[in-house]
Amino acid sequence: MKNQQGFSLLEFLASMFIVFTLATIGYSQYVTSAENAKQTAIIANMHTVQLCAEDFCTQSEGYYPGGINTTVEQANPSVVGNDNVIAGVTKQPFPSTALIPSTFVNPVNSGYDAIKNGPAKKPFGCVYYAAYDIAGNKVNDGQGASSYKITAMGAYRPITFMLYSSKKEGGK
Repeated sequence: MKNQQGFSLLEFLASMFIVFTLATIGYSQYVTSAENAKQTAIIANMHTVQLCAEDFCTQSEGYYPGGINTTVEQANPSVVGNDNVIAGVTKQPFPSTALIPSTFVNPVNSGYDAIKNGPAKKPFGCVYYAAYDIAGNKVNDGQGASSYKITAMGAYRPITFMLYSSKKEGGK
């Protein structure tokens, strides 16, 4: 009897098929989980902006910012000397007066804007802040507002999740 060593071609092809199948399944799961992580980070950023807007409202005694560059004093002139803003700039580094933490970045691409005023559009991963007066009209930077809406652009399309202000009256 002859002692055979190694694999036959058929055994080799069968094992390679199994390895490639498992690799394909694993890679698709990796891509899906990476996209889900980005989506979760964007939603966390939206929540951070909401907390900053609510903090701003507390500091300005009832007024939401008209935009990410609106100071507390601009929103409510009776609060003198408070120059805190939600962001102050669209990318890091945020100024020292920004209520947004320094860890706030665009999770899709850190070189893109992390926060902007207006409705959701490109760049991907950006959070958008829009403010409104009591009648529902858009309010601009430098003014106080009675409500806001926070939206975001996901990795490839707008995120359907939105955050709204907790109060609907007051403000300018």
